[in-house]
Amino acid sequence: MREHAETFQRRRCYILIEKRCHILAMKTRRLEVTSFIVLTSLLLISSVAATFSHFPTVLKNGDHHTKCIPSSMRQGVHPIPSQLYETSPFSIEFELSPSINSISASDWDACLEGHHGHNNTAAASSPFLEHAWIRCMEESNCASPETGWIPQHVTIRIDGLAAGYVPLYIKGHSMGEFIFDTAWADAAYQSGIQYYPKLLVGVPFTPVTGSRILLNPKIVSTFSREQLRQVRISVGEFLSRIAHSNGISSVHINFLTDEEAADLVGPLQEAQSAEDNDDTPMNFVKFILGKLENKYFRRTSMQYHWINSNAKNDNKPYESFEDYLRCFKSKRRINIRRERNKVTEESNVRVDAVIGQDILKHHGLVDRMYEIYVSTVGKMMYGRQYLSIDFFRLLVKSKFLKNLCFICARRSDTGEEMNTTDVFAGTFNIVKDGVFYGRYWGCLPEMDVKNLHFETCYWSAIEFCIDKGLWKMEPGAGGGDYKWARGFDPVLVHSTHYICDNGLRSVVGQAVREETKNHILVRKHLLDRSVVGQRSAS
Repeated sequence: MREHAETFQRRRCYILIEKRCHILAMKTRRLEVTSFIVLTSLLLISSVAATFSHFPTVLKNGDHHTKCIPSSMRQGVHPIPSQLYETSPFSIEFELSPSINSISASDWDACLEGHHGHNNTAAASSPFLEHAWIRCMEESNCASPETGWIPQHVTIRIDGLAAGYVPLYIKGHSMGEFIFDTAWADAAYQSGIQYYPKLLVGVPFTPVTGSRILLNPKIVSTFSREQLRQVRISVGEFLSRIAHSNGISSVHINFLTDEEAADLVGPLQEAQSAEDNDDTPMNFVKFILGKLENKYFRRTSMQYHWINSNAKNDNKPYESFEDYLRCFKSKRRINIRRERNKVTEESNVRVDAVIGQDILKHHGLVDRMYEIYVSTVGKMMYGRQYLSIDFFRLLVKSKFLKNLCFICARRSDTGEEMNTTDVFAGTFNIVKDGVFYGRYWGCLPEMDVKNLHFETCYWSAIEFCIDKGLWKMEPGAGGGDYKWARGFDPVLVHSTHYICDNGLRSVVGQAVREETKNHILVRKHLLDRSVVGQRSAS
């Protein structure tokens, strides 16, 4: 039987990591980690937890960290005579806030408006960066010191004026991040290194790419590409310095954009290719002692997204769900129709989409969706209930309501008008700017219907996207094999990391380098063999 490509690349990666770590254990005295320890760490989930009583609740920052940049780096911001460019610097200052409520919602959200990459080709923000979403997370205590998320959001000031923000947390564990580093924590503890607490830049419980250094549109439009890069580098330097000064092990910037990762570390191909042609032990030691010294390194992970682009029709959007099905081979097409028919006809289930303000028309629907969410989390071996009923209720009372989309399953004989009590399964989703974000699936106990998960999470969601003209669906982390088999494309997602301990940074950086090389190869392999027509790996 043919193994799944993901399984193959993981096994290959583990072998390479074992070899690299064996060499390192012989060549460096700083971190005595055997290949057995690191390889075992990569295969097991860490059970290590930090004690919160010893964590700092506020990072020491002294006077605001200030970095001066030549004024030639800020064209168009202030009218400075050209002859003074080389001698009149402007300053960048960073302030820390203990909660999102300490920051003006309008000022924060202004940094999301029209926020695109510098080449304006792809949205760099996401709805999960909205002030309302993060506020509901914190006010409901889902992301709070009690749950291991200590807010320390950063305000970026340029010449004394607020120019941007960074969503920052002190973490005492690695749960709810979806860029998995528990193996790194295991390797650290085996070597006597305290891995927690750590700093995390990101959105709690949300594996969605978006800007992590939020800059005001005026800054983005007036600064040159090089100026923006320098601002982001300054943010990275600030985070690494406060990690060192507070006894924090590391900085992790998760699900940032490719442009941000390139500014902090370098373009993906350049970051990976410098040493690719020389695998000798001496080159490896040179790499780990030199290239990674005092620097961030970048990591890639794999997700699977559905793109509304028909590769067999000049990449035009699909005209209907049947148009989408025609991209599959005949046998697979028949199986999909049979799979859907078992849900809708044989099991007598209908699926409805309820969006935005319409959610409020169905009394108790929010509580019902929470009940569905909790019931399924409890059934999963590795399930984690990150969200509370308070979060759900706060969200629908906020302006974020406009982005919500509930896919609700009920029996077909319950009538055209949907009653909340009839809903027994469904998904909690977000829709904004042409993108459908699938978040949470659930089904009430003893109401399981075969293939209902695929119907609500994929087929009905894809049909909704096509009908509404949405261009992409992001169903979240995991499940690569059955997503790829249903026409989802592999996508690289990015993170950058700084580890204070040189030895640990060397080991992890080399392992990540091999992991990234494999992800690039596997992605191209899968795109070339897409079940809905060959896709571009660009």
